[in-house]
Amino acid sequence: MLLDLIFIGLLLIVFHFVEPVYYFKYVSGKRLDISRTLADPPHVSIIVPTYNEGDKIVDKIKNILESYPKDYMEILVVDASNDNTVDIVKSLNIPQLRIIKEEKRRGKIFAVKEGIKMSKYNIVIITDADAFWKSNLFNAVKYLTGSVGAVSCIKTANNDLENAYRSFYNLIRLGESAIFSSPIFHGEMTAFRKDVLNENEIPNVGADDSTIATLVSLKGYRAICVDNMLAYELAPKDLKDYISWKMRRGSHLIRLFLRFIRPVMRSNNKKFKEVFLEEFYLHLINPWILVLGIVLLFLGNFILALGLIGLALIAYLVSKRVRNYIRAWIPNQFFLILAQIFSLKGEVLAWKKEKK
Repeated sequence: MLLDLIFIGLLLIVFHFVEPVYYFKYVSGKRLDISRTLADPPHVSIIVPTYNEGDKIVDKIKNILESYPKDYMEILVVDASNDNTVDIVKSLNIPQLRIIKEEKRRGKIFAVKEGIKMSKYNIVIITDADAFWKSNLFNAVKYLTGSVGAVSCIKTANNDLENAYRSFYNLIRLGESAIFSSPIFHGEMTAFRKDVLNENEIPNVGADDSTIATLVSLKGYRAICVDNMLAYELAPKDLKDYISWKMRRGSHLIRLFLRFIRPVMRSNNKKFKEVFLEEFYLHLINPWILVLGIVLLFLGNFILALGLIGLALIAYLVSKRVRNYIRAWIPNQFFLILAQIFSLKGEVLAWKKEKK
């Protein structure tokens, strides 16, 4: 009996790591092949939802203006702040800039949908106020024609742990985009076409970026991340805020996968179904396989379990490659488990703002 527990535990732990590695190898060998792109910059509406961003909004607006031709954009700041954000935006006196003031803070999705409704142009870009573009925006929006309905970026952060995670997941997003679409987009830069998706089709949920990507994909259009559109995000420096931030984002994704699993299963788009089901597995099932494997291993042989953990710790200390892999992978498995538990509370749209 104990040998059976040890064997099953080891098997589960091995499978937990091997399956994602296989998927990573599979998608990282794919290359985006889109021949049709826009030759000239289109007019775009850039939506910046804000809540108490007085310390960042000037740099954010400057970053946008430096990233795209001014005559081809409008910037809509949709604000629910109780600080000086609006006063600062008004003082900039920029012709391309409009302020939409919300009566109360209801959550990012309401600001996003209000901005889409008030936008002039067919191409809409949504971007977080605390994120900054490191590439020219045309690198992304040039793809928004033909079969491509939405585009997002890849990203880095001001946090080593987050960057270890991103170095792995950026490549997955690009590989999924090459297959057909990625169901996971980034709030730092999400662009889409209103002739493909309008604000009335977007539900009032978290993960607005990934919701847009999934809805576009279910309509038969591609939602892609591109490697020449890089964004930089600010992650919370305080550990408590960082955990809250990860749980918030994770719980929104968990609910997204649960919300769309049935429509995806009914879809005839085999390529997108393949990607979505793998991400569903990675976010909702694979973390528990690791936990179950560890529990069975401890039940079977406590000393052996401690020994294997010790070997993993030695490998972490000795090998930089192993260290980067563990830092990228293990913490996020437990964040996903916490996010699943938290998501049972229901859809939380207006969170306590973390300090960054």
